[in-house]
Amino acid sequence: MIFIYQIRSLEHKTEACPDLMCPMCSQQGGVHITVRQRYVWWLGPMLPSGKYGIAWCERCGDRILGVKWSPELTRRYKEIRSTTKTPLRLWRGMIVIFSLFAAIVLAALFFGSRHQAKAAADEKEKQEYITNPAPGDIYRANNGGRMYKIDETSATTVDNIYALYKVVRVSGDSVFVVQGNAQRVGTAENPVNPYIDGFWDELEKETTAFGSKEIAISHASMIKYGYFSRLIKEEGDTPGTISSIVRSEK
Repeated sequence: MIFIYQIRSLEHKTEACPDLMCPMCSQQGGVHITVRQRYVWWLGPMLPSGKYGIAWCERCGDRILGVKWSPELTRRYKEIRSTTKTPLRLWRGMIVIFSLFAAIVLAALFFGSRHQAKAAADEKEKQEYITNPAPGDIYRANNGGRMYKIDETSATTVDNIYALYKVVRVSGDSVFVVQGNAQRVGTAENPVNPYIDGFWDELEKETTAFGSKEIAISHASMIKYGYFSRLIKEEGDTPGTISSIVRSEK
């Protein structure tokens, strides 16, 4: 991250000192002392540094170098500087930065709490649906299967593949579901890539047709683990997670 800032200088005051002799031209009546102060400008003035002085003579037109300052000139400068205060406006940028930082923190806390509250509400709703399954519920669940993931040059098998299942009836510990016809499976000859078709993005808008073959899954396993576990196991079958549930009457 790059920050672009400026170093600026504020002229507080300039006072004529007609009683002082210019150490450059040895004449009186032309010496002036200016008190200045540097500060950083980034989103406003901030970080003022210590004050410094410039002395010059209008008679000879020269700036009086610091090494040429006489003791009287130095004493007069210190007197003028002691009555010069740093204005609060030179800290305005710090107030702006603090306000922006505070606003960002408060916004992050606000939206973070809202996100946590929504996640907690969604999880509570999901657990309620798992505990009390109803016909018409649609599960997006891992079926323990395997499919081919396609890229530009090859097809590789991947696990953790999801499909849709609709509850048709509940009997004892058995929840009977039918599988959506759009389950993403494939072969090397006829691959399907769900990673680019966005099929699972919005379950609420899903219009997939469902098959007629009923699959019995364990309600106890759903309640205890949140798993999609077939009561009648198939070869290579492993329980999968139920990631989301939509109730049809909503």
